[in-house]
Amino acid sequence: MSRHSAAPKPHHVQWWWGLLLLLALFVIEYVFFVQLRAGQWADQVGFVVWSQWWPSTDLQNPVRRFLDLLPMICGIIAAVFLLYRVIRDRSFLRALIALAAAGAAMATTQVLKHQLLVRPDFNFGTAGNSFPSGHTTAAAAAMGLMYLISPPRLRPVVQPVAWIFATVTGVATLVCGWHRPSDIAAGFLVAAFWMIVAAALLQRIQPLSGEVNRTSWSRTLGVASFVLWVLVIMLSYVLPHPHIQKVPQLLLAVYAVLGLVHVVTASLFSGLVLRSMVIGPTRS
Repeated sequence: MSRHSAAPKPHHVQWWWGLLLLLALFVIEYVFFVQLRAGQWADQVGFVVWSQWWPSTDLQNPVRRFLDLLPMICGIIAAVFLLYRVIRDRSFLRALIALAAAGAAMATTQVLKHQLLVRPDFNFGTAGNSFPSGHTTAAAAAMGLMYLISPPRLRPVVQPVAWIFATVTGVATLVCGWHRPSDIAAGFLVAAFWMIVAAALLQRIQPLSGEVNRTSWSRTLGVASFVLWVLVIMLSYVLPHPHIQKVPQLLLAVYAVLGLVHVVTASLFSGLVLRSMVIGPTRS
């Protein structure tokens, strides 16, 4: 039997390494940006500065309307791609597994946020836990579902569209003052975790794609996003932490940028880990 006719066999260690990596990043996000005073301070300032700046612009209402419509938008996108896949395959299996993973991601976020995780009150105005973000989890799960069930020939188009949609949602959630950067990053991680579980199961039952060529850009971009994420943590720790109501304008701007970088790198890294897990077992 030729190499091209043999059914691709998944390398399970890849899936578990991906899951462990995302879990480790989630724990670090929670411990540093929620449990530790320095991290929570930096996270809160990144949140507050956008909450103060954004309402002074004319873009506040359109973005808020977009966030209000987000659950319906996610549902429509997921329904269209699920229906397409069911009609194409004449099978509900792939659609049901992907849908179950999206549901598990959103349920996990709600249980973690409302039942399991707590946020210490350091008098920064952070009473109550908002980690992870439900809006971000929903958007990222819908986009991950779309990528997961799309056929191989469409993935080069679907992946950037899905990533842009999820990232814009995360950024909008930050600048509108709905969630802190760490909440949004955690939402991406939770969604990617469950999408990888679904990808591993689907790859075991019915391969996700044919053979694809090796690529180096995704690994390079993934390493770069991880380095930026580490840099965000380091700067959040070493930069000054004055009284939260007396932060100089320049320092406010720095933390505003750190918040945006935090959100974008978390989205990018989570998306690239999922991509690696989906196409990894069938690389030629």
